[in-house]
Amino acid sequence: MKRFVSLFFIFAFILPFALNAISTFNGQLVYLKQCRICHLSSKIFVTTHTADEWNQILDSDGILLSNSHLNKDEVYVNSKEGIHKGSHAYFKSDEYKHKYGELKAFIIESAKNNEKN
Repeated sequence: MKRFVSLFFIFAFILPFALNAISTFNGQLVYLKQCRICHLSSKIFVTTHTADEWNQILDSDGILLSNSHLNKDEVYVNSKEGIHKGSHAYFKSDEYKHKYGELKAFIIESAKNNEKN
């Protein structure tokens, strides 16, 4: 019985936090790979809105975010690494659709952490 209670505790309370931490970390990797070239440091970018505002901007399926990029003229940015990158191809890709939830988790969690400080 103690083993069952221990397993229940792990799955009910600890696992969701671990999964959220993994999702947030993966979202940070997405930001570094896809967003940082144009938006620079995530610490600067995330502080432009509160967590509640980000929650409204970052709707559940990512359409608002992709449309805000796709409705602008294609802009190419040369990064310090010499990467010549435009955003339209990314926001039309399956990778964006697949990784969007992780990016959203990272941005909102970062905004919440910023509000605490």
